[in-house]
Order: sequence, then C-alpha cells, then structure tokens
Amino acid sequence: MPDVNLPHGLRHVLVHVTLGSAFPPAANSASDVALLRAANRAMQRKTQGVEDAFLFVVVGQHTREAVSATFSAYGFPKATVVCIETADVEHRLEMGEEIVPGEIGNAVAMWLNREHIGAVAAFPKDYADTEFWWSGVEHDDNVFDWSFDDGDFAKALPTSHKRKAATWLTILGHAVDLLAMHATEPDALVHDIAAAWAATLCEWLHGFEAANGNSYNHFDYEANSILYPSAFFLGFELARLSGNDLEAICGEAESDVDDLSRVALKAITQEKRAELREALSDFFGGDSALYWALHSAIWPSYSDAYPRPMQEALERELGSSDFDSLARLDAPWRYVTEGWCDDADD
Repeated sequence: MPDVNLPHGLRHVLVHVTLGSAFPPAANSASDVALLRAANRAMQRKTQGVEDAFLFVVVGQHTREAVSATFSAYGFPKATVVCIETADVEHRLEMGEEIVPGEIGNAVAMWLNREHIGAVAAFPKDYADTEFWWSGVEHDDNVFDWSFDDGDFAKALPTSHKRKAATWLTILGHAVDLLAMHATEPDALVHDIAAAWAATLCEWLHGFEAANGNSYNHFDYEANSILYPSAFFLGFELARLSGNDLEAICGEAESDVDDLSRVALKAITQEKRAELREALSDFFGGDSALYWALHSAIWPSYSDAYPRPMQEALERELGSSDFDSLARLDAPWRYVTEGWCDDADD
C-alpha cells in the first residue's frame, strides 16, 4: 500500500476498541494523542474528498451518550459508536472468558456486513500512529474505465469475494498502474490489457480458494468470456507467448480453432500470475498483509470463536509452531509468496 495516501477511489474502514478503564483516554496519554492524530488525518482526507469510515466499540459501564460525546470531541467526520455494557472487563479477559471478545466480534461483523460489505482487510499506513482492532479498504469512487461492469466481474469471482468486486477492481487498477498506461497507450489497448489483468486476478483469487482448502478452483475460462480482451489482442498474445504457428498451437492445446480464445486467455493469465502477485504484495505492504487480505475474506478474524485484533490474529496465524497449523499453512503461503502452487490447480 502507498506509504502515505491511499490511492483515489478507495477509503479506509477502521474499527477501534476500548476496554474497561481505558475509556475515556486520559488527557495527553498515548491513546489520547493517537486518537487526536487519527481524527486530524481523517479531517485532512475529508478535505481531499475522501471520507473514511470509523467504528468505535467501547466495552464497560458507559452510556452511549458519553461515548458519543467523547469521540465527537476528537472531530472524526464519519463515526459510528457501539457500547457493550459489562462489568469487570479486564478481569474477565484475564480469566480467558470468550463472551466479551465474542460480543466485540459480533458488533464488528454486524457493522461491516451492514455498511461495508465490500471492504478488504488491509493495514492502513495513513493511520499508522493509531492501533485499530480491524482495518480495511473499500471502493469509494470509480477511477478506471473497464470494459465490463462490477456486477459482471462479481459473477466470475469466488463467493467470498463477490461483494468485494468493486474494491478488488480498484485495488487492481492501482496495483498495476492502469492510469499510467492510459497516459501513454491507445485506449483500446489499455482496455485489453486491463481486461487481461482482471481475468488474471479472478483466476488468482479462485486459485487461492483451492490452495487454502476452502473450495476448488472454479475459474472457468470459457464461461467467463465477459472478461476477454479483444480477439486481436488474444491472438497477438497467444502468438507471442507460444512462438508456434496456428496448427502447432491447436495441437499442443488439443483444441480446434474455435477454442483458441480460451487457450489464449489461459496462456495470458499464466504469464501474468507472478507479476500480479508482486503488484498486489506491493500494494498491501508485503506478503503477510496480502495473505491476510485473502485469508480473512474467507475466515474473518472477527468471526472466530475468540475474536482478536487483526494484527494479533495475523501474527497468531503465521507464527504458530503447531505441526497441524504449519501443514495447513504450507500451500496457501507458498501460493501467496510464489504466485501459484500445485494445490491451486485442484
């Protein structure tokens, strides 16, 4: 993800949790200063035309009015407040009680599913000074000119990503820098290249579903013809990638001429996988963050039996020394770090 500003067309979706006696933050404390900085950053971004979304969850014996007044005083432009009333919060957590974390997870899940269903988990450098319980990005504005609409793209995606289609397209456009291509290349060529990238992303998300064992790779090159670039582009790329004449290409693919569009798209996506992986890793800020964006779309950390803050959940996922956990992690981690693995072909 960019070092400072989230690219145009995306906004942050952020969840902050305060437990028990930590609310309200003491004046000039680390928490107080961090919230002031976050609110100031949010107001700066609003003046730039982007309104990030915040959910503040406070657990303890506090009234909603008091909690709302506290966070309003910081100046957050777009904030929702949830109060979870309970006593002895710190003691209950120390005893390992699951009720409080479960209620936090339920509140976060309800808010995200109701208002920000398109959010993809991500770690925000815009708000690096503040510790958020959960964070993500979502589509905010149309930036790129695709040859298909979000709904068509969504139909081709795995179930866990269908409602995030617009967000993924915006992330993709920035990750591979389509705007720079528009500045130097003819529009028709950029549309073809963009379609090829979109097909590659769709195939790659399906591949992760198979690699992590959640499902099979259901990407269908023929059924997803809506994502096809032009016939000229497909033919040119197939000839470039294969280096053979038409008869040899058909023989290698065990296909006839009528099936060459599918053969061409498959060849194109196979070539682009490694570059896509690298571009997405750069966008999210590393392989661990990219892995979490994919993993948590299927198994959100806030829906765990014992929900944890996102950073803690990621560290727990990748830092386990348990043999079964390491064995389960092997294929999806290789997939994210290498761009593909044999398990993704299932």
